[in-house]
This record gives sequence, structure tokens and C-alpha cells, in this order.
Amino acid sequence: MIYVLDEIVLDATHMPDILALLGRSYQPASEARGLTLLHRWTSPPVAIEDARNTLWLLWKVADTRAYYTMRASIDASALSFWAEVEALCETRRRHVMSDATVALPWPKEQKHAD
Repeated sequence: MIYVLDEIVLDATHMPDILALLGRSYQPASEARGLTLLHRWTSPPVAIEDARNTLWLLWKVADTRAYYTMRASIDASALSFWAEVEALCETRRRHVMSDATVALPWPKEQKHAD
């Protein structure tokens, strides 16, 4: 399993807009590409004047092959979604993770020392 964690730092007033946009456009198309939304969190759990909140979106993809297939199928609607998010947020980062106890795959042509 591959997990994708989006970290979006924004003013709390923009949270409803981004969540509505997510549900309306990005999430349905992403699920069709194999990216399933598991959780939506906000930190801190309150709006504070002159402070930013972080919206965390946790997604899952079946495996490494599915992750790269999903990435290769990104279309104009996904790019448009992220452009709209960029206009509403301060910063965003995407973290791609897997279980640390599972051996990492190596490209066939790459050699590594044990």
C-alpha cells in the first residue's frame, strides 16, 4: 500500500472552499484513477486570528505500480484543481509513503550495496 499525504497550509477562511472543491472535482476523478481519500484533518482544530491552519488529506493507492499509473493519468481537471488550491493556500506539500518495514524496490538497472 502507498499512502499520499497532502499538507496544505491556509487561512481557515479558505478551508470550506477547498473542501467543497475537493469533493466536487478532484476526489471523484482521483478515485477513478485509483487514489482513494481516507481522511481529512485540520491542525490546529480551531481557527485562530492571524494564524494558519493545515489541512491534511490522506489518500491510499494499491501499490507502487498503481501510484505511477495514477500519476501518469493526471489530467487538466486535476491540474486545474491544484492551481485553484495554490491560489487559496500559503503552501502545500505532498508526501508519498509506504510501510517502512517492507523492503524498498530497486530499479533493475540500479545496483546498491548491502
